[in-house]
Amino acid sequence: MKCSTGDTIRFLNDTGGGTVVGFASKTIAIVRDSDGFDIPVDISEIVVINGNSEKILIDEYEEKTAENHKKTLIRPKENVQENVRIAPNDDKKIDNVEDKDNDGIEFEVALGFIPVSNNYAENGDLQIYMINDSSYRMFYTIGKYGQSLVTPIKSGEMEGDCKELIGILSKDEIAEIPVFQINFILFKNCNYKAQAVQQIDFKLNPVKILNSKMFVENDFFDENACIYILASNRKTLKNCIENLSDRDIKKSQKDKNDIQRKKVKYADKSEIEEIDLHIEELINNKENLSNGEILKLQIDRFTIALDLGISARTRQMIFIHGTGNGKLKHEIRRLLDTQYAGKVRYQDASFKEYDYGATMVYIK
Repeated sequence: MKCSTGDTIRFLNDTGGGTVVGFASKTIAIVRDSDGFDIPVDISEIVVINGNSEKILIDEYEEKTAENHKKTLIRPKENVQENVRIAPNDDKKIDNVEDKDNDGIEFEVALGFIPVSNNYAENGDLQIYMINDSSYRMFYTIGKYGQSLVTPIKSGEMEGDCKELIGILSKDEIAEIPVFQINFILFKNCNYKAQAVQQIDFKLNPVKILNSKMFVENDFFDENACIYILASNRKTLKNCIENLSDRDIKKSQKDKNDIQRKKVKYADKSEIEEIDLHIEELINNKENLSNGEILKLQIDRFTIALDLGISARTRQMIFIHGTGNGKLKHEIRRLLDTQYAGKVRYQDASFKEYDYGATMVYIK
């Protein structure tokens, strides 16, 4: 279905909707929901309710050039080269070169913070960089929460293995404990392995960022910098195992034993494993975690549990994500449609038991 900027829409296979505010590509629309969140949505999943008479047709997308947002609370820094390649010795331009799918599917997206002056303790101003450490191109948006709305800061498209200056954050702004909303889509200009669309809430901790010891040597900058990983598919399972507490290890072992007992007891019946992804079930204390960190923990738990279920030939798994604002459910179903496509099928779990707060996954 064709849709245009300004159209009021609803989601075809999910609850909710909003207004189309732009396009990330010919097939991906950016939808702003009632809470002010900008969500990348596949156009095939959109139903137009009320069109805009001053609309821009999707067919004209390539003829339109999106301008960066002008309103920003972060001051732009002049005379700083943007879109700087991470590999300084590689001067090859790839703007007009077709990407290669065999360059790999690993990715890591991060924010980098660098002091503007050497006297950081007094000045405190920081340069903020978006880092795309992958062979994928990336479309991104970044904004800052203010009450219930997000103030746009910058958006753009980056090549693979690049970093791009977002702006400068003052010491006063750091003291306000800003929360950023970052959305990004990874893609190539050839056939490629799809990755899930990411929406991350990142809360900057002023106690840590104002500590000079947080700025260390790194792979991205000549200067010492503070690097925060927003999303990565590198050694996900290894990192999770290394960060497991004794309680987590015992719980994991209990889950494994429970699965084995179920397989013996119900050898001739459908095996169903239930995984509760509420953060309270995963960790003891969530007070110091941002929304983005909570979502990452939940997604990591989901992928690890599903991978174990596939290995153990579990026939059915129920993932309890709750109703909430739908972010966790949205990301789970994105992964099922991309990373696990062909391996599983899914549907809403029993409404009577879970309301609309769980997804039933059938392993093929």
